[in-house]
Amino acid sequence: MTVPAEKLISPSSIGHFGIRTTPDKFDAMVKWHLDFFGGRLVLRNSKAAFIAWDHEHHRMVIVSDPAHKQIAERSTAATVYHIAFTLDSLADLATSYEQKKERGIVPHWPVNHGMSTSMYYLDPDGNEFEMQVDNFDTAQEAVDFMMTDEYAQNPIGVDIDIVEFLQRVRSGEDEAVIKKRPVIGQRLSRYENSIYFTKPVET
Repeated sequence: MTVPAEKLISPSSIGHFGIRTTPDKFDAMVKWHLDFFGGRLVLRNSKAAFIAWDHEHHRMVIVSDPAHKQIAERSTAATVYHIAFTLDSLADLATSYEQKKERGIVPHWPVNHGMSTSMYYLDPDGNEFEMQVDNFDTAQEAVDFMMTDEYAQNPIGVDIDIVEFLQRVRSGEDEAVIKKRPVIGQRLSRYENSIYFTKPVET
């Protein structure tokens, strides 16, 4: 059979993702992800939990198995290291932060990447999830920013002070102004150098 010489088929959307965990972490993982995503439990038994938060029948599945092993050192593991989810506004990101904090979930790395304003969280197994807001109105503007000398010098971002961030968002300041990334010079490493790395954010 001859393969047509046309555009390669791409997915229309991301359907769901799966996480493996151990039985001792299963309950905590299910609760964390329900709270993190504002999700609903579609199906749960002793081996798996299916979670949805929109029209899809499920967006994630958590599988529990005593044969699974925790990753000993995630910073050097060759694996998926985070998954990002987009919110519509900084006001939503601020509310998301406050709602999660009430449930004992706080970010370990709030950062303005330039293309996005983001908060990174670690679930009970140490899997990393990002809640982000796009800083530009179009994808092309974000790509254009990534082509600048400023981004080449600092592809990581500028850490966010949560207290200041909340104050600015709640004051009604123009979100476009808040989204503008400060210029700090060279930064080539991720959150390991963040002021929040050793201790989750508390406000």
